[in-house]
Amino acid sequence: MGTRNSKKGKELKTLDEMIGEITVDAYGDDEQLWAFRQAFEDDVALPADGFVIGEPVSVIAVDYDGNERRGLTARCRREDGSEYLIAVSDVVLPQTSAGARYIAAYRRCLNLDPYPSMTPSPGPTTSNMPASGQRR
Repeated sequence: MGTRNSKKGKELKTLDEMIGEITVDAYGDDEQLWAFRQAFEDDVALPADGFVIGEPVSVIAVDYDGNERRGLTARCRREDGSEYLIAVSDVVLPQTSAGARYIAAYRRCLNLDPYPSMTPSPGPTTSNMPASGQRR
């Protein structure tokens, strides 16, 4: 178990170094978000295939509109051609891609788990759902 913790520690240290490089000249949240947006533009090839809540999407753009509460957004295109904006922190890209590393660094900067579990949680089953029209 010690090697797993040391590997995770190295990964987190690498992410912290990456965050430091991205935000070196950024003071305050707004400037840090602009710095992350620029890093995505410079270093992440788009469009990129990914997932949002387990659904396949193509990430076609990453942007920041100046709204600190919203943070970075990703413009995603579904297989049916519809497009929508979603928080970058909710996008999952292949782990070996540059985009996944940048998303992990961004999530860590937000104090989120940089590598959230990709395993979907089980949904409600018929045994624990109320019958139609009934309340619990």
